[in-house]
Amino acid sequence: MNAGKSQRRGWRCAMRTVPAGALAAMLVTLGACTTQVPSSREVHTDRPVGATIEPSGFATVLHAPPSAAPVPGPPRIESEPERVARERGIPVADAERLMNPDEAAHEAAMALNRRLKAQDAGNYVGVRIVRDPEPRFAFQFRRDAAATLARFTSDPRFVAREGGLTREELQPLFDAWWKRFEPHRILGGGSVMEFDGNVRFDMTIDEAAYRAIAAREGWVPPPQVRLHFPPPPNPRSVDPALAPLVRVFAREDRSPGVVLNALLGGRLVLRDGCFRIQDHGDGDGDGEPLVLFGRDVELRLDEDGYLIVVDPRDSDAFGGPAARVGERVVWSGPRGVHEADEGAKALRAACGPGPVVAIGEPEGARRFETRWPPGP
Repeated sequence: MNAGKSQRRGWRCAMRTVPAGALAAMLVTLGACTTQVPSSREVHTDRPVGATIEPSGFATVLHAPPSAAPVPGPPRIESEPERVARERGIPVADAERLMNPDEAAHEAAMALNRRLKAQDAGNYVGVRIVRDPEPRFAFQFRRDAAATLARFTSDPRFVAREGGLTREELQPLFDAWWKRFEPHRILGGGSVMEFDGNVRFDMTIDEAAYRAIAAREGWVPPPQVRLHFPPPPNPRSVDPALAPLVRVFAREDRSPGVVLNALLGGRLVLRDGCFRIQDHGDGDGDGEPLVLFGRDVELRLDEDGYLIVVDPRDSDAFGGPAARVGERVVWSGPRGVHEADEGAKALRAACGPGPVVAIGEPEGARRFETRWPPGP
């Protein structure tokens, strides 16, 4: 079977036939996928390169050569300092300095900031840097901004802006909605946005899933509460031709919130139908913990016939994260595993107890080094 074949057959979540006591626990929906439980172990499938079939009928893959180097992506978007440096013919470091007020202006601005907090509390919102086009400090007030700033300074390095709400007004609103959202595991993070006059929350579920919870809980956030949602879950999970080989392809049921950026690694293997990580750098580093993948990854065959885990958000188009089962892989973490996660529940039901490591969107170690070569 080749990759083209697999993509024409449609996609379902990989869930396999197991002993009767574990079956009920495994019949869960992962993300937006449907489950697939073949009615017989006699389901035909092409065997991936390097796979052996255990007496159980499930596959084991312990080694694979490094995945192919990524296809070169589009040119990297030029940063603002790089643009300024190019246009003015100066080093990037000099451009970065030009894009911010100098130290003397910074010290004067902080001194004025302290005065305004003390003498105009309730009207003064805060200070930030603006570029119009030269960098200056903008002092923001709820009302009468220009007149208020003029009472304190005529420094041309400072400008007035009107609008927003004070942190003292917004913080209680932020705290109240944080407490509502947190028990439902739907929060990735949040901020008090004084200059915009609102509070913002980054959600770990898509908008449709949130609205279902909100309807059940009777939530009606005020206009000052802004919610940002990830896209809907990827409905594809495992190529159906590969589903008979794995007990479960467990994925997180939510998008991650804050992901730590430590570079962790290990060898991704499939042992008797269960994905595990060897020689890993997450947790205690011992044994072969089970693997929980990111919400949207897929299991396919690559063009050479190896099992591969891909991140569909950019792997196909721009050579993003992709990892062969059996090769050494890397990922950002540690991510942690929540016992209430439906993917974690399905993983334990299919593969038994023991430690679980969340590896998100793994990438082949060699592939990663190609995309991100070490510095000098």
